[in-house]
Amino acid sequence: MPKTYETLRLLTYKTNRPLSRDEIRDHLPQKEPSLSTPWSQLSVVRMNSTFLECVDKFHGIRGTMTAVVLALAPLVFSFTGSLLLEIFNLFNASAEKVREDVLFVSLDLLMFLPFLALIIWALSVECFRYTHYPLLFNRKTRMVHVFRPNGTVLNVPWDKVYFTLGYCAVDFWEVVGHVLSEDGKMVLDTFPLSTRAIRDDSDPNTTLYQQWEFVRRYMEEGPEELIDQLSIVFPIYDKKESYGLGFKRFFTNFIHWPLAMVLFSPVLFLGTIGRWIAMRTCKIPRWPEEVVAESQIDPDDPYIRDEYHPVGTQRVEWD
Repeated sequence: MPKTYETLRLLTYKTNRPLSRDEIRDHLPQKEPSLSTPWSQLSVVRMNSTFLECVDKFHGIRGTMTAVVLALAPLVFSFTGSLLLEIFNLFNASAEKVREDVLFVSLDLLMFLPFLALIIWALSVECFRYTHYPLLFNRKTRMVHVFRPNGTVLNVPWDKVYFTLGYCAVDFWEVVGHVLSEDGKMVLDTFPLSTRAIRDDSDPNTTLYQQWEFVRRYMEEGPEELIDQLSIVFPIYDKKESYGLGFKRFFTNFIHWPLAMVLFSPVLFLGTIGRWIAMRTCKIPRWPEEVVAESQIDPDDPYIRDEYHPVGTQRVEWD
């Protein structure tokens, strides 16, 4: 069965399949307001009367895999040094000793190569790719544009997307958008919104539903009621984030657990280093010319929010 790769290749979405009963039960119609208070959940890059641009759902934890590699680096260097020393000693050993040592070197290589392959894979997940994978919701054209990990862009009409809840892992869920076949029965493509969260159907004001209502209300009603909460946006649509901004975003993941933040601060600090390395090695995503042409902003738009307009039309410089 063909699959479409999810952001950062950590998971895959099955496609060319019928909607499940759970997906039908959890359908989130675009035209139906929910009881949730809309909230952006630190997902917005830019917002105005024309479009809303958001980060991908892994943006907040970007750098984690790279940090794991950094933590393992001393072990890798130590093992590599020992292995090279063993190989060098082979040239000065007797014939009988060489036969014995070749066996040990071969066994060490067999153990080391899978470990090295795992490290290379972990780096490839976050490094030398894109700094983020944005989603752009255009109110004027009523189109959704999704920047994929391979650099291609999915373009689909907002009204044609089937939104529902999707299971991630453990207790985490997400809002996903399905592109369906003409008869509305088969899932052809899938993309997630910007937030993963624990699901609680008894409380409409949980992270999962609030972020969905934020996107839904923007597309259906406009930015007027949403604009005041956007005092924080990510200045990354045309440049890479600074270390300071990445530091703040990474630590924000633990803002509701201050004790854990303090206890694990050395580990989190390593995560910020991993995030900085990942961002430095990645390219900035660029929307195709046709998407840019359809997303022009009125310079007099009172609802512009970006790095230069975080509050009203006041210009603020970011480091």
